[in-house]
Amino acid sequence: MNIALYSRQTDDESLRFFVSVIRFLHEKKCEVSVYQPILQLLKNEELPLVGGSFENKEELVGLRADFLFSIGGDGTFIDAANLAGDSNLPILGINTGRIGFLTNVNRNNFQNAFNYLQQSDFQVEKRSLLHVQCDKGEELPSHFALNDISIHPHAESINAIQVQANGEHLNTYWGDGLIVATPTGSTAYSLSCGGPILVPTAEVIVLTPIASHSLTVRPIVLPASNELKIKVESRSHHFILSVDSHRLTMPDDVTLTITQAHYTIQTVRLPNADFYSVIQEKLLWGLDKRGEIRLNG
Repeated sequence: MNIALYSRQTDDESLRFFVSVIRFLHEKKCEVSVYQPILQLLKNEELPLVGGSFENKEELVGLRADFLFSIGGDGTFIDAANLAGDSNLPILGINTGRIGFLTNVNRNNFQNAFNYLQQSDFQVEKRSLLHVQCDKGEELPSHFALNDISIHPHAESINAIQVQANGEHLNTYWGDGLIVATPTGSTAYSLSCGGPILVPTAEVIVLTPIASHSLTVRPIVLPASNELKIKVESRSHHFILSVDSHRLTMPDDVTLTITQAHYTIQTVRLPNADFYSVIQEKLLWGLDKRGEIRLNG
């Protein structure tokens, strides 16, 4: 089995775990390749033979890996997804952070999780992305988002955010901003602003206002096939565009077009790690203390 390892975690504890993963995979007769910036940090470690390294998608694809392991939190997983791009390389998230919606494997059960991979006892789940482009030729740090694309004030409050869906006026949002989220991103920023929980494989997107000035404006779920056109009016004549973790200051005379990306991210789902059990564990979703009291009483 050919495994590529990615991380952006550089603290001592995370690096020690990274090294332990390399050694474990070597014992399992795997060919291991490592993200070059991390490999540089490990140059003084006594490591088993590392088969190769990579820094970009082209080098990663050239390795012909069977899996890409993302070691870190959800932010690391998103970076790994950007790195993999449209390569269709399955990504397994190993959580060394806190909540970890995208990284269901942890330090303690990693070895058991690998056994599932060896036995081909897993599913590959496709996650949709959003694509954003600008009509003024602004250079965006990233055009694709696994979680969300959001709009924020630059210096002063935004006056209005005008949104069209498939050429029809959807709404003018007055408030502190707007989130356009994928089903994967529905449990991230959108959820904290009152958005709904969406099943990751649903073919939809959700628009969630940030601190709306009107109590009648609520999140809305649209078909993923919709093309959104967004125009911002701001007192400062600028706004902040966030594409996952990438942020850029934009002039408010631009029009943003948001559509579903032409490719999906392949995520590895292991047995007993379905979405409903994940949100029950991570969010305590559906937890009812009254039932516990009755059962224990």
